Amino acid sequence: MRCHHFESGECRSCTLLDLPRARQVAEGRERVETLLAPFLATGAAWQAPIVGAESGFRARGKMAVGGTAQEPVLGLPGQALTADLCDCPLYPDGVEAVLEGAKALIRRAQVPPYDVARRRGELKNVLVTASPDGEHLLRLVLRSEKALGRIREHLPAMLAAHPSVIAVTANIHPDHTTRVEGEQEIPLAGASSIAVRTGDVTLFARPQSFLQTHTGVAGDLYRQGAAWISEILQERTAADTPAGEASADPENPENPESRANPASPAAVPAPRIWDLYCGLGGFALHVARALPSARVTGVEVSAQAIDGARESAAAQRLPATFLADDATAWAIREAAGEDGPPDVVVVNPPRRGIGPELAAWLERSGVRDIVYSSCNPTTLATDLAAMPSVRVTAGRFVDMFPHTEHAEVIVRLRRTSTT
Repeated sequence: MRCHHFESGECRSCTLLDLPRARQVAEGRERVETLLAPFLATGAAWQAPIVGAESGFRARGKMAVGGTAQEPVLGLPGQALTADLCDCPLYPDGVEAVLEGAKALIRRAQVPPYDVARRRGELKNVLVTASPDGEHLLRLVLRSEKALGRIREHLPAMLAAHPSVIAVTANIHPDHTTRVEGEQEIPLAGASSIAVRTGDVTLFARPQSFLQTHTGVAGDLYRQGAAWISEILQERTAADTPAGEASADPENPENPESRANPASPAAVPAPRIWDLYCGLGGFALHVARALPSARVTGVEVSAQAIDGARESAAAQRLPATFLADDATAWAIREAAGEDGPPDVVVVNPPRRGIGPELAAWLERSGVRDIVYSSCNPTTLATDLAAMPSVRVTAGRFVDMFPHTEHAEVIVRLRRTSTT
């Protein structure tokens, strides 16, 4: 990928852009595999990395606003706002036009950009979510509600000029911090969510819910998690079925030719899968689609994310339950109940990892199989050190942020000893 902003020195956020893509991936993969080598099971092997498009992939654009109300400049948060980056090649087709439309709205409504040094002005950031189908959700991050009247007055002209924008909101962020957005969200026009086709499902993202940066890579990530869980349940079914007896096909339980004899030991209760830190439900929905007989539960603290996950499940008629709760507290409380721990746990935590409490519970829970999707391999290594009875049996480096040193990884864990 070529970028004139990088080559001119105007933007250096893609720190590895001057390296060939194959070398970027190979070096990232080597760092992750070396870090996690102490936790590999005997005979475990790394699978091919998950990679996607190197340009036009970013599902979300986060632009800081500089310049003036008459001549706004959109750049990256944390960088000097000396060059306008609306034409960043990481953004999908259509995003540049929407950002230019946002700048036109700023000019018409005369919304002064926020001056960080002087702590004056109103508009801090412009955020855009893009779907693979060319729809966009636009958010304006403001210091206060002072400019809302002018924005509402001129918003219809922007929407008429950019019909791909299906929703606009104002995020109120009064604090002088490095955070990109605040807590309060005010709908200004359009839908409450945007549909984002990801892998084999459609996710419904609310304005403040987390969405993976690279939609193509995220889809393959979710597919891999569902595929491993399907393999795990097939292995268990085969192990529990006496020789010569038919076993149920967990991917097609309604097939009479593959259905187990109800009187046989293979007729076990539906497997229970927990997706902790489920976000919009990417893993849970893919598992429910692949294994419709499973009892899939996703848990996430963000109510907006859970609303989106429930909307996705209902729209696609997928048998998954989603709960707004603290993932760690819920898992410990639920496992102490009548049904006990689940058959498989998926964890997809933020950068801090799952933390000591959840790691300790997983270590003592007896759950044999875990799928851990990590956006920070360093905290994954810390969590694995806290779970000595489980080992990595398979893993894949995940190139979610091309051209940067940011690395992600998905691993399949299995309990190899009891404690």
